[in-house]
Amino acid sequence: MVEPAKLELLTTRPGEPGFEIHEVQSHQAYLGFKPERPPTTEWELTPLPRGVDGSRNYILKSHKRDNYLLLDPQEYFLWEHFDGHHSLNEIGRALHFEFGSFDFEIIRHFLGKLYFAGLLNELQTTGLRRSAARRQVRWWERSFAAMSEYWSRITIRVSDADHYCAALYDRGGFLLFRWPFVVSYVALLVGAIIALSRLWPHMAKIAGRVAARPLLSTAIMLATIVSVAMLHVLVHALACKAYGRKVREMGFFLLQGLLPTFYADVTDIFLSSRRVRVMVDLSGPMVEVVCGSIAFIGAYCVEAGFTQTLLFGAGLLLWESALLNLYPFNFLELDGYNVLADLLAMPTLRQRALALVRRLPHRLRSGKMPNRAEWIQLGYLGLCLVSVLAYIIAHLDAIGVKPFAWRSGP
Repeated sequence: MVEPAKLELLTTRPGEPGFEIHEVQSHQAYLGFKPERPPTTEWELTPLPRGVDGSRNYILKSHKRDNYLLLDPQEYFLWEHFDGHHSLNEIGRALHFEFGSFDFEIIRHFLGKLYFAGLLNELQTTGLRRSAARRQVRWWERSFAAMSEYWSRITIRVSDADHYCAALYDRGGFLLFRWPFVVSYVALLVGAIIALSRLWPHMAKIAGRVAARPLLSTAIMLATIVSVAMLHVLVHALACKAYGRKVREMGFFLLQGLLPTFYADVTDIFLSSRRVRVMVDLSGPMVEVVCGSIAFIGAYCVEAGFTQTLLFGAGLLLWESALLNLYPFNFLELDGYNVLADLLAMPTLRQRALALVRRLPHRLRSGKMPNRAEWIQLGYLGLCLVSVLAYIIAHLDAIGVKPFAWRSGP
């Protein structure tokens, strides 16, 4: 039988020269460790509304490293017991009595999360370092991997974003969230709907003008999308400042190394109420709605021609972007998904739903039916699947492709 791993500690006795080796089995040292959270001045804990299953999640903010952790009920239980007086062995038994059978990896994983967030005292002195041997690879494989990694990490960050956003908000940005402006947004939307209804009968002629200048049309549309995307992110940040919270960071990166993406880190808003979080989530897509409305009204007011075509196309593009952002059932964690997750009090709705699908066949074979929260998760995935298929079919039909058309005869 393989002997358990041991820790070799050099110890000395008072008044005696030299050292002696004291061996302790590693699992004994690990289970005897007593994790301790830092003083309350270094963190902030905010409870979220209860979910449909009655459970409550929490947002834990680290003031030391200015980042956030989402705690589920088990992790909150562990956090409360990480007081420096309970060993991992004792905490494991308490967690078992509180929640029933569990995987001890929950504690290990949570310890790692707290360590990297700077929310544990002296954890680094108890850990064991792992060494991994690198396999030999060809020079061109290493070069390609290094280039790919460098490209995927291309990021432009705005230093001191909170300072600039606060200054912009104080110098007029606050007006965007005052009632006169909100009423004007509604008026623009109504006007755009009327303009669209008047222009729709001439849709074929308007679309035909795009073919005359395809490169110029494409360039202008791309510039429009990029400009509105930047404004979308900025309004998210200003909405965060409107509720007195901090904008941690703003910038640009390549999503999956390919898709240019602007972002604003407004996770500090998680420490506010649910209504505030929903308002901040909705503020971004409203930029596309308002800009698209202005484009439609402009297309209706100008004479028929290339300018009208560009304005009409920009309006369609921006409204579709707003719809995709607001619609929660598309497998993407966009603003609409965040609103839905907040209203259901399920911050990890998508992850939990995907994990449930993998476990569902085994559970059904064992005769255990889903509970209320799990039915909601399955409903979310079902609506996502139907919505994505409908979206693809509608766009294929719009360009003349009949995905389910069958030819008969020769």
